[in-house]
Amino acid sequence: MPKSINDFLDQEQIDSIRQPIESALTLPSEAFTSEAFYQLEIEKIYKKHWVAALFDTEVAKPGDIRPFEVCEIPLLAVRGQDNEVRVFHNICPYDGSPAAIDPAEACAQIATPYHGWTYDLTGKLIKMPFWDGTREGNLEVLSGKEVDLIEVACGVFLNTIFVNLSDKPEAFEDYIAPVIQTLNEYDIESSVAGLDQDGETFISEGSVNTNWKTFFENACINVLHENYVHAFYNASPQLPRIEKDGVPSFKNCINGKLMALNYDREYFEETYGSFEAPHLGKDPEVEPKTENFGTLYPNFYISASSKFLEVAYALPNGPANTQQRAIYHYHKDLALSPEVHDQRKAISDAFTEAFNEDGRVTEALQKAKKSPVYKQKFYAPFWDEMHHHFSNVIADDLEG
Repeated sequence: MPKSINDFLDQEQIDSIRQPIESALTLPSEAFTSEAFYQLEIEKIYKKHWVAALFDTEVAKPGDIRPFEVCEIPLLAVRGQDNEVRVFHNICPYDGSPAAIDPAEACAQIATPYHGWTYDLTGKLIKMPFWDGTREGNLEVLSGKEVDLIEVACGVFLNTIFVNLSDKPEAFEDYIAPVIQTLNEYDIESSVAGLDQDGETFISEGSVNTNWKTFFENACINVLHENYVHAFYNASPQLPRIEKDGVPSFKNCINGKLMALNYDREYFEETYGSFEAPHLGKDPEVEPKTENFGTLYPNFYISASSKFLEVAYALPNGPANTQQRAIYHYHKDLALSPEVHDQRKAISDAFTEAFNEDGRVTEALQKAKKSPVYKQKFYAPFWDEMHHHFSNVIADDLEG
């Protein structure tokens, strides 16, 4: 198993990534196509950082349980009777079997499907019938053994469950703080996930055959592509994002693990249009002025418009596939009313169209990285400050 980026790149390549943006080069093609490089990223990034992994609306009520995976690591989300969400490794200590295979609702306890070990909703072993040959099972015979489910650090923000698989996780409040800071005009705590026509939280899902880093670069931090990839943007007289020659009409926001493209809502009204709906401002009389597209490394995505938020995460599935899931937050009057379902659908459909347009290009980029002439590429300093920062964050993690 490779131990660091030095097992793939020589010192000259590493130094080229570290250069100022005017002379720096990107990660090479192997970083996007190699299975071994991908496995190094799982060890050094996805097992070390907070990772967005599930929506808490999928364990909405006490007693709801849901198995899920993060990079093939089996986990189990549980909503306890105290209404708290907990996440456990989905592994029974006795034999390594899953504690649960299928989602379930209104559970009083969790009975493992293979050998019947039974846990309460806090992960504590309460029964192991017949295990020692007795009908009820005697828990005392297991004294001194680690028998409870192993809990995973978790946090919830905007209905998104984050997990941290490291032994010493960063405080979740510190990790999420940059997002809260960049959305300081927004009443995010009062925003509500929008419902579908059946009254359930609407979740959009999609898969793209591209590396997770290419997906990350394209989703929010590659600014120049908008005017060429997206029909919606191409029709606008306000894009690309240049106020006048050499002057951007956007601001790069790099704050901790957050990379976001910020812009003035009023400047782009011709691009994005407007519609009658309650906004998400902290002050009901003041509509948020700043909107953005942002990514919180390594896999949380948020697009903030004054009247809705796209809240998404994307998980890698091997070196050449990325899977995204998204929900949409609104003011409660827009989120919950059946009468405005069509309006909510129009918003989510617009994001789906952009996702598909991006997918077409990023899948082509993944294929292009197989070319023998791909090698390392360079940056456009006017546009690529966040991309350059992202490459260096990757290198920081993989050199450790």
